[in-house]
Amino acid sequence: MSRIPPFLKWLASSIIAIGILTGLFVFLGEGQAAPLPADITAAPKPSQDIAEPAADIDNLMVVLIDSKQHIVSVSILRQSEAGDKLAVVNVDPQSLIVPPGQGFVPISDAGLQGSFDGVDKAISGALGIPIDGSIYLQRLALAGLIDGVGGISIESDNLYRVSEDGEPAQYVRLGNALLSGTDAAGYAMVKSKFETTDEFMLRTNQVLRAVFENLQGDDARVSEILSALGSLAKSNVPTMSIAKLLVELRSENLWPSANISRIPVN
Repeated sequence: MSRIPPFLKWLASSIIAIGILTGLFVFLGEGQAAPLPADITAAPKPSQDIAEPAADIDNLMVVLIDSKQHIVSVSILRQSEAGDKLAVVNVDPQSLIVPPGQGFVPISDAGLQGSFDGVDKAISGALGIPIDGSIYLQRLALAGLIDGVGGISIESDNLYRVSEDGEPAQYVRLGNALLSGTDAAGYAMVKSKFETTDEFMLRTNQVLRAVFENLQGDDARVSEILSALGSLAKSNVPTMSIAKLLVELRSENLWPSANISRIPVN
């Protein structure tokens, strides 16, 4: 008695199975695939986390972070309650603070010890200065903002290296210059060992003022520009709140008469 090879048995059973399934498909679905459950095909539901509405802020902390995640600059923009004056408080990054879950650390190293969460509150508590909102800008974020306003003009009082250690050497020379985003960000963030902290902070202020003063557009447009920075920038308030403050400082022409001071190291 002949025996049927195994592969023929497998082939025959497969054909029968396909026929049965096809019949059911036509009988039940009239030639159409059965619909998927509604919970799978439904449109995505909006997130339950509703964005916090924008609010007016008067005190904004701007923090610059280098490629090694060190805080290299802290500037607090303080608008008067009447909205007619601006003060810029520069904070030495070597000042000691106590961020949540950490001991005393220099501001410059606060993120390296944990995260940047709560750094603004620690600075506010240490200085006794209320901070309504903060924005942390990576070097690439600052460069992007500068390129977004077409570069900035600066007047350098010396020769400064604007590239970090390990990068090809780039310099800004003495005199007037129009800087692209990369060079201008370095000019604001790379401190020379031959200059004082006060001299370095003056350079940072020069760049921040030029960038924020030249951000064109209304609140919505400036907010859109800030939001486009993505993960390179982090803020604890809606970008619209920051945009409203920056636009107001520009429209009221408060930058030229700003009172600039420095908080010394502890």
